[in-house]
Amino acid sequence: LYPQGFFCFALAFCGLIPAACWRYTHSTEVEDSMMDVYDLVYEEVRRNASSFRRHELTAIHEAFLCCGKHSPFGDTANVELKTCPSSQVRDAGQDCLREIQDFLKKHMDFVFTLLGITIGFTVYGMILTSFLWFSIHFSSNLDRKGKYILR
Repeated sequence: LYPQGFFCFALAFCGLIPAACWRYTHSTEVEDSMMDVYDLVYEEVRRNASSFRRHELTAIHEAFLCCGKHSPFGDTANVELKTCPSSQVRDAGQDCLREIQDFLKKHMDFVFTLLGITIGFTVYGMILTSFLWFSIHFSSNLDRKGKYILR
């Protein structure tokens, strides 16, 4: 029973370590991908205003409570009037690229913290199961026979 427990902990450990290494070495890859997707959808709506992309952009604006982006390439007010919630347009909402980056940074830090805690519990579980296995394995020959007399 204990070797199987150790194997399960070791298997989890072998999956968690690459995940933590990937998170450490590619820390901005997820943020960059999300911002690229937002840029793509935003520019497609700005160019031809297809209804499908406009619905996607509206959903993004509602999810992140932001409105548009600051673009050096031209006027964005027309896109923002069509896709932003009315409260965000009136209050000159937040730049979505910054909001997406802040949101993902905060949540990726939370995931990295959970990953570290999980790795710690996995190492603790491997140590505990190996200790239990060795203590049970080597205590099998300690059965005493006979009587003990205290003098």
